[in-house]
Amino acid sequence: MTRFPLLLLTLTLALLATGCGRSDPPAADVPLPTPRPATVAAPTPPPPATPTPGAPAAPAATRTGADYVLRLPREDAVPANWAMNPVPDFETRAPQPGETYHFACRDLPARSIGVATVGYRHLDGLPSVAIEYVIYPTAEDASAALADMRAAADACDDFTIGSGDAATAAGFAPLEPPAGGDEGFAAALTTTNAVSGDLVTHVVKVRQSHVIIGISHTARLGEAPPDEALTRMLIETALDNLRDGPRPTGPSVARPAPYTLSSRRLSRIM
Repeated sequence: MTRFPLLLLTLTLALLATGCGRSDPPAADVPLPTPRPATVAAPTPPPPATPTPGAPAAPAATRTGADYVLRLPREDAVPANWAMNPVPDFETRAPQPGETYHFACRDLPARSIGVATVGYRHLDGLPSVAIEYVIYPTAEDASAALADMRAAADACDDFTIGSGDAATAAGFAPLEPPAGGDEGFAAALTTTNAVSGDLVTHVVKVRQSHVIIGISHTARLGEAPPDEALTRMLIETALDNLRDGPRPTGPSVARPAPYTLSSRRLSRIM
């Protein structure tokens, strides 16, 4: 990756980070053993198997993460002269009481339990889009997080990220709210940086149940603005892909039967 796309990606993550601080992904969910009576000694577990030299370690992937990643918009959702960058990814999160994350000029309460992401960009570097599904335990948690982000976007009309030569001047201006989903908002983020220059990013957040869909569509300020039709189509694609997706995991939500992708559905989103 060249220096400019790397800086642009870092800048987008710094300005638009959602959910909570990063945490190491936990190991795959395994049922805990039933405690034995105090009078019976627990058997000594066998030592872990020694991996075959040269064999790659198996990732601790989760079915839930894979379900969300499969529902991210794929290459056929963007113009033909755009490339995937960065590739799809899923991060598990575990916010602690009182933990916060930075969004624009505010520190907001951390609530999310995972995020699936992918990016696409023109072969020349710009325009570009960053797409994310931020997952919450319940729809109520997602709605509260969306309200926090909307309030921050309304309040942060002039702020600075970083300091010194790396400082980035930034500001939000309102855009027409998106259609579809349970609720959402949109704002235009302008940024000025000595390396990346002047950029404008259309930031769109749409909640569907316990997931907040985020689209950040970036172009150079003064050139053609971010394509509103493409942004709208990406939101519609994400809403459609998530319509029968994984359900909330909060304590008040009944756990559904395991979800299975039909071959027809899988062919649409791959």
